[in-house]
Amino acid sequence: MTTAAAIHTDDITQEEILRAALRLYQKFGPTKVTMDDVATASGRSRTSLYYYYKNRDEIYQAVVEKIADEMAIEIRQAVVAADTLPDKIYAFCFSKIKASGEWKKVLAAMWTAMNAEEQSRHGRVMTSLHTRLIYHESMILNEILADAARRKDIRAISPGDQDMLVFLISSGIRGLRREIFELDDPHDLKAALRLLTDMVVKWLRK
Repeated sequence: MTTAAAIHTDDITQEEILRAALRLYQKFGPTKVTMDDVATASGRSRTSLYYYYKNRDEIYQAVVEKIADEMAIEIRQAVVAADTLPDKIYAFCFSKIKASGEWKKVLAAMWTAMNAEEQSRHGRVMTSLHTRLIYHESMILNEILADAARRKDIRAISPGDQDMLVFLISSGIRGLRREIFELDDPHDLKAALRLLTDMVVKWLRK
């Protein structure tokens, strides 16, 4: 087997292991799932799992990272499919909320399957999920802005202003999602995102 083929096979194997683990986590909670459980669910031997992961905590961490990475893929695909700067920013905002809503159900199932002590012990992993998401979101937004700058579609802005803008967009979306979906605010989400997008683009082009 060539090196490229071996890498591809390893990627597929890890994908299957993590998806099997995620299914188990949703049903039983991460703390109750053993290496043997994951091995059985993924159709592999317990020994083969140790080739990729040292223990079940490492598998759990990998699953959480995969969730963040897949959310980022969904957002990036939506942004790439959009043509204009306003459409790309709107696509980022809307797809971020959509992806968050879809994965929130998965995370909620994992979380509620744990007791209070287990939730406290695994809190740092959920914090790492948030940190990884923030990193991905910043990368995507900075790419949008860099592309617009290359096309001279926006004025020149300082690195500090760009960093602040990325922070405001990202945190603003999280606030909108919480108010509308978790606190049942009656405002229309799409209208709110369009207004946010228009404000950002106007500032970038002033």
